[in-house]
Amino acid sequence: MTGAAATGATAGAALRGVRGEVIWLHAPGVPLSRPLRLLHARHRVYIVPRPDERIVIGASEIESEDRSPVSLRSAVELMAAAHSVLPALAEARILHLETNLRPALPDNAPRLDVEPGRVVINGLFRHGWLLAPALVEQALQHTTLSS
Repeated sequence: MTGAAATGATAGAALRGVRGEVIWLHAPGVPLSRPLRLLHARHRVYIVPRPDERIVIGASEIESEDRSPVSLRSAVELMAAAHSVLPALAEARILHLETNLRPALPDNAPRLDVEPGRVVINGLFRHGWLLAPALVEQALQHTTLSS
């Protein structure tokens, strides 16, 4: 399965799936109150605090639509990068590993298409949680103008 079919999009969309992997940890006593992001030429990682002393680490970006379990290489690289940023994670316990596909357009930028009776937002790729509120606001402006 490739492209639009793998990401659940319509056949006309130029979407591709980009594999992302995350690791969920239980990390009691790790003082993290906001997300951290390491952007290094070789190692990229984000570390996000979640409720109940849980932490999510991730950042893998693999040009593949493979949904198989997380690879050893990705797990080791993500955990090593996270540990280098936040050494207190050394005693965290691995809860589970996840993999999924991010919808991406050829330019990796999101797209908002508005037609009468239809609004389509797609291709949020890595930026969904940051850009979704602004894109929804734009979509609402378009729908209010056309009413």
